[in-house]
Amino acid sequence: MSQTFRVLLVEDDDSLRCCLGEFLGSHGWEVAATGQGQEAMRWAMRHRFDFSILDFHLPGITGLELFQQLTSIRPLPSILMSGLATIDEAAAARHAGFFAFLRKPLELDRLRQSVQQLIQTHFGGPLAWHPSLPPGTIARPPSPRRTGPEC
Repeated sequence: MSQTFRVLLVEDDDSLRCCLGEFLGSHGWEVAATGQGQEAMRWAMRHRFDFSILDFHLPGITGLELFQQLTSIRPLPSILMSGLATIDEAAAARHAGFFAFLRKPLELDRLRQSVQQLIQTHFGGPLAWHPSLPPGTIARPPSPRRTGPEC
């Protein structure tokens, strides 16, 4: 299955946002990446996204609150990630309707699995991955070379 997806990525850690943006973009997907909840909301009001990946702890807003605001515009399957990843955060993510809850630092295999399951569930059919990183690699900045304003 070769399909292009539009992904909204909201992560306030510049290095992780850059790495995840490159990882998702390496599959040919359009990625709108920001570290700010307000900017994410402005984008969501103007553009349709297929799914989102949100950080739990953002400046001025939680990923849970942002998810509620985003889904008030239109349904949006989402993955929530957290560096603390407490039992309470996991329970709140499940209760809010997140598709998956991931602990940071992210393992790319776990992220791949979660995204693949999300796509299978919401868009039907398996996803053909073209992995650019070896299995089990932890998401970190790819190299000192920076390719965009956020990297």
